[in-house]
Amino acid sequence: MSTASAGPRSGYALEVLRYDRSTALWWGEGADGGDVVATRSGRVLTWASPEDCFSATAVEGWDVADDETTRTDLTPALEWLARRRALDAEAALDAWNLAGDMARSTGTPWGDRGRVADACHRKLTVACVPWLVGQDDCSPRWTVTEERYLRRRVGAAIALFDQQVVGRRRQRP
Repeated sequence: MSTASAGPRSGYALEVLRYDRSTALWWGEGADGGDVVATRSGRVLTWASPEDCFSATAVEGWDVADDETTRTDLTPALEWLARRRALDAEAALDAWNLAGDMARSTGTPWGDRGRVADACHRKLTVACVPWLVGQDDCSPRWTVTEERYLRRRVGAAIALFDQQVVGRRRQRP
């Protein structure tokens, strides 16, 4: 397996918050047009801070598409999974999409397509960006089947993030 880094040549630092911990990733568009994160030897590269991530761009030869750090907070999704709060569509969609990008980047199977999966993803997307469908806001109604699937999918997204990032030593370029 190659020890060279892979991922977006042009991108930005993504700070992922999980309760009181944060991790920075390099994220952007991959060669196939889909979003990817930087990896080495099949593992997601992480940094202690967005500043450390930006510092790595010169070493790796990456172009900075945006020098502002983008942040996503997975805490509301974790609290929803623990049944301590109502669904936060943005956190659920962020977890789902980030996991898909991490899976694409590492070659990890993700399998998030199908009738129920597509309906859930579409509802989350519309809840977060309702103007895509000409609405000012949207609060989706979930069937029992959809909510059950959504809990499994968001749980799998968090598990993939944990497998790749949480509790292991940071891999630096």
